[in-house]
Amino acid sequence: MDTLRLSADPERLPDRVREELTDVDRLRRIWSGHRQAQPREAREAARRSLVRSRIEGAGVGGPLAEYLESALADGMGGRALDPDYVLELADRVHSLPDPGAFRAPAAPLVEYDRARAVAAPAAVPGHPLVRAAHTYAETLAAVTELDRGNEAPRLLPWLVAALVLRRADLPPLPPVHPPAGPGPDSDESLAPTVSALARAVTAALRDELSWTPPGSAPDPGEPVPPLAAVTRRRVTDHLRSHRESVGLILRGLDPAARAVVRTGGHDSGAGAEGLSEAGRAVLTPGAAHWWTALELTVEDTTLSLVVVVQEIGRPRTGVLAVTVDGRLTDPDGVRDVPGISGTEAVTLMPADCVDDRWPRIRDLVDEGVSLALGGLTRV
Repeated sequence: MDTLRLSADPERLPDRVREELTDVDRLRRIWSGHRQAQPREAREAARRSLVRSRIEGAGVGGPLAEYLESALADGMGGRALDPDYVLELADRVHSLPDPGAFRAPAAPLVEYDRARAVAAPAAVPGHPLVRAAHTYAETLAAVTELDRGNEAPRLLPWLVAALVLRRADLPPLPPVHPPAGPGPDSDESLAPTVSALARAVTAALRDELSWTPPGSAPDPGEPVPPLAAVTRRRVTDHLRSHRESVGLILRGLDPAARAVVRTGGHDSGAGAEGLSEAGRAVLTPGAAHWWTALELTVEDTTLSLVVVVQEIGRPRTGVLAVTVDGRLTDPDGVRDVPGISGTEAVTLMPADCVDDRWPRIRDLVDEGVSLALGGLTRV
C-alpha cells in the first residue's frame, strides 16, 4: 500500500499546497528507488551525518543534540506516537540542557489528556505531511499554553512532527518552526504549516538524493537534458533582463559601477572557473550543473549572485534543482550575502515542463536579486 497516497485531507487544502504534497510524493518515489542501489551501511552513515549537521545548524548541541540524533535514527521510525511516547519525549526535551535556538516550555508536559490530544492526529488516516502538521499544531498549542502564551521556536513540536514522518518512511525532518494557525482541527488553517513542512521534507529528500558513495566515479559526458537546457536559458535571460535596471540604480551610487552577467558550467569548457563559480551551491558532488552569475561592482566592493541549474543524484535521477547563492567581496574579505540561503531551491521532476515551474524559479531569482542589491547598497 502506498502510504503517501492523496486522501480526503489534502482535498481541503489550497491548490498550491496540494501541488506541494504531490511533489513530495513524486520525489519520494524517485528517492526510494535511488537509495536501493546504494550500499546500506554507507547510506545510513551518510544519513547520520546529515541529521547531525541539520541539528547543529539549528543551534542545538550537547546532550540534547545527541538525544535528537538517537530519536531520529534509522530503526526508530516504527514506534507509534501514542500518549506514553509523547510524555516520554516531553520529559527528555524538558530535562536536557542547552535547547539552543529552540526553547522547551517552562513547565513539563505531564497531563495524560494533553498528551492524548497531541498524539491523536498522528493516527488519523491521510497524507503523512497533513498528519504531521496537525500533530505539530497540537503540540505547539500545548507547550505554548504551558508557557502561558509565550510564543517562541519550539523543539518538541518539530520532534513529534519528525517522528510522524519517519514512521511514514520519510527522511528526518530538518529543524523547523513553521507557523500554526489558530485552528488545528481545520486543514485550511494549517495550510501554511503543511506548506512549510513540505518544503523542509523536499530539502531533506534532495539532500539524500545528492549523497554519493565515496569513490564513485563521475558520470561520463552526456548531452544536456532538454529540461536543464531550457531552464538554464530562461534563468540567464531573466538575469540579463535585470542587468540594466540594477546597473542604473548602482550608477546612482558610483558612476563607474558595473553589472555583468556571466555563464558557465558542465558543458562550457569553463573547467576550474566553472566549479569555483558554482561552489557550494552544487548539491551533488560531480553532477552536471550550469551557472549564471550576476556580478555587481561598486567602487571596491563586488557582489556575485550565482544561480545554478543542477542535476540531483548520481547516476542521473532526472531531478533538477535551481539554487541561488551570493558572495560579497570587499577589502575586508569574502562573506555571505545576508538572507540568501543555499537551502532555498526549486525542484524540477523528470516529467515537468519548465512553464509549470517557472513562476517559482522566477520568484526565487527575483528575491535573490533584491537581497543582493540591498546587501550591496548597505555596504
